[in-house]
Amino acid sequence: MIPLRVMESSRARAVRILGLGDDGDRALPAVAQAVVDLWSGDVAVQVESVCTGDDERRAVRSIRRWCDRDRVDVVFTVGRSGHERSDFVPEMTARLLDRALPGIEERMHLAAARGRLDLLFRGRAGMRGGTLVVNLPTRAPRVRAIVRFLGPVVGHAVEKARGSDRECGRAGAPP
Repeated sequence: MIPLRVMESSRARAVRILGLGDDGDRALPAVAQAVVDLWSGDVAVQVESVCTGDDERRAVRSIRRWCDRDRVDVVFTVGRSGHERSDFVPEMTARLLDRALPGIEERMHLAAARGRLDLLFRGRAGMRGGTLVVNLPTRAPRVRAIVRFLGPVVGHAVEKARGSDRECGRAGAPP
């Protein structure tokens, strides 16, 4: 596990990052740094990451533990979400989710997609209990774009999934 930084604050965001395959393992530090850089201005961020290689059963156990027992706010997976036969993460994630979030999926498929290969990313997003689970690509610019647009919605998504009855929006507030 690679603990990065915990900021002192009354508001905290617990994030776990799971690297899969060689590409996912190599991308872990950049993903963790993007989360800290882009989210720590608003809330305290605690990031831990682990790599499970190509072991799908171990990946499933990690995600279940983080969501069901540890009740972290966000689980990111990175790696194994492309179009190759060995890429299993989107299907694994779909089986683990209680509810898909197609709006996030659509937005992340378009986030910083510049090359032809970016179109082959098949990442999923949704909720498992009160935890947001998102598959990320391995390319750093796309990861940063996705993490950036998720920042403002993570807190609300987690709060609502955990049963908050607080209103979603206020009159006159920006969307």
